[in-house]
Amino acid sequence: MAKHKRNSSFLTGVALAGFFGGVVFSAFVFSGAISWQETPSLNLRFDSATTITVILSALSIMLTALGLIIAVVGAFGFSMLKTEAFNAAAEHANEQLGENGELRSIIEMRVDVLVARLQSGRISNSDFPNPESEYGE
Repeated sequence: MAKHKRNSSFLTGVALAGFFGGVVFSAFVFSGAISWQETPSLNLRFDSATTITVILSALSIMLTALGLIIAVVGAFGFSMLKTEAFNAAAEHANEQLGENGELRSIIEMRVDVLVARLQSGRISNSDFPNPESEYGE
């Protein structure tokens, strides 16, 4: 249980670190490529339509990056959730079937009653569990 949780946490950290490392590396590469070039002598005048287009393009890129991050974290989170649910179910079953478990005492009591009635030849349909109750009592 703990080893799988550590592996999932480690993989999530590696994925996020790789993503942020890639962003930082790209920023350095692009800033270096821009600084080695001669400064352009463009006269950029943005009107309102161009400004809105640039802002919406940047927003779509940011939302795409956010969606990718959420997808990666969600995949690892689902894997961890599934593992933890399985471990909790196994732990609960072991607890219920343990030496002082409630389910174990119910099963032992029902078996004792069935064996006693079998010995006396008095078994009927009412001796079998009710499937609608929690533990079939």
